[in-house]
Amino acid sequence: MLLRVSRDADITAIQRAYRSLAKEFHPDRQKSAEEKVKSEEAFRLIATAYEILRDPEQRQEYEYMLDHPTEMYYHYYRYYKRRYSPKIDVRLVFLSTILVLSAIQYISQRTKHSQALTYLVRDPKYRTKAKEMAIAAKRFHIDKQKVGRRLTREEVKIHEEAVIRSIIAENFELRGDCGPPSIRNTLVVQLVVLPYHVVRFCWWALRWIVLFTILRRPYGPEEKEYLTRWWLGYNQTRWDSLDEESRAYYNRLELWRRENLKAYREAMEEEIRIRSAEDTNQKRYRRYVKRYGPPVAANLDDS
Repeated sequence: MLLRVSRDADITAIQRAYRSLAKEFHPDRQKSAEEKVKSEEAFRLIATAYEILRDPEQRQEYEYMLDHPTEMYYHYYRYYKRRYSPKIDVRLVFLSTILVLSAIQYISQRTKHSQALTYLVRDPKYRTKAKEMAIAAKRFHIDKQKVGRRLTREEVKIHEEAVIRSIIAENFELRGDCGPPSIRNTLVVQLVVLPYHVVRFCWWALRWIVLFTILRRPYGPEEKEYLTRWWLGYNQTRWDSLDEESRAYYNRLELWRRENLKAYREAMEEEIRIRSAEDTNQKRYRRYVKRYGPPVAANLDDS
């Protein structure tokens, strides 16, 4: 071996041998130019050998190469992969990706909330209510002493728009996807609290099986509301975005009962059928089919 140590030498022996050989073959210690050229190559090989043997992972690969000399190309692949591949910790990449996605989620929440507020500000119904509340609370009043001058008409308009927007944000609750942004809805927080949610779900499922499947106990108000939401295909966020009147209406229908759910769906299908029958475009389409027959798709192979 270049370092003149045995294969089972420890790191201390390797360091001692490297320091000894470095003193012997260092180019600055050579006298003639020819000896300097030879020592430079020898010193480079010694330094490379030391770098490999002091790293446990590289040393293991080197010993594997000694034991399996026929796998030459595989050794080259591992060497160049280690030498030229970017030295980036996968954990840092994973963490950075999660943080970036969480930031995008939070920005998206803020954008949706801002767009929903803008829609309510432009809606005549909410705008009128907000103006009435602002006048009653004297929110439109501008203290000239604080401003120090008389505002222009454009500045007054901007101030009134800001007041209306703030009143709507304070008094009209936005729910669901358009609700106020929260870091609790981001990926990084969801991953942190994931074990808690898993344990909570397992406990909930076990309780449901024991109480309502094995013991056959009647459903409580929470269980009835959950089944109603489940059969309607609403997740918790969408269900919470409904107003109290709509949720109370669905609960009164007792859709957690399968027979009531079936009747409700049939009623909805009938209502959709009636609306479709009264739609002018559908009527025009039916007259066309009655006169000319159903439309035939063109055969693209003939073109």
